[in-house]
Amino acid sequence: MARVSWVQRLYWRYLSKPAAYRDLFLYAIDHPVGSILEIGIGDGERLRTLLPLCKPPAEVPQLRYAALDPFESAGASRMTLKGAYRLLHERGAKAHLIPGEPISGVMRVAHTVLPSDLVIIDGHWDNGTEAADVIAKWLPRLSHSRSAIFASQSEGGKLVRVATPAGLEVGVVQTKAA
Repeated sequence: MARVSWVQRLYWRYLSKPAAYRDLFLYAIDHPVGSILEIGIGDGERLRTLLPLCKPPAEVPQLRYAALDPFESAGASRMTLKGAYRLLHERGAKAHLIPGEPISGVMRVAHTVLPSDLVIIDGHWDNGTEAADVIAKWLPRLSHSRSAIFASQSEGGKLVRVATPAGLEVGVVQTKAA
């Protein structure tokens, strides 16, 4: 997306709906995003709004999008797996969609998907559940030192930016001490 005007910025800051995602949308406008990992897509409206706002860095030819979600197995109000693939293909993003619950799928995502520039955790965050513990454990593998992580405690709740896990430094490869 080209630079936004001050009027467009006012819209995204104060008028965009739903208000719970405004910080996420402003981040996508202000920062280049080459890869997105989303844990919990929901009905797909956030994805439909977010994709046009993301501008990959010059060295990234195609936006990479990965998601972990139960899709249609969680109910009729969820985005279907086929619908998510179609939406991402239409928007020119490279899709890597993994159906399943966070407890069983986050390890698979950590081993198959590279660390992402933008991580969105819809629900399952910091609420003392087993899913929150599993996500927190694998978050260092899912993100890098320049990642932005937005999370909500309940599905569809207000997304707030959370700190990147400690121990992630730019250009530092962690090795075992002898």
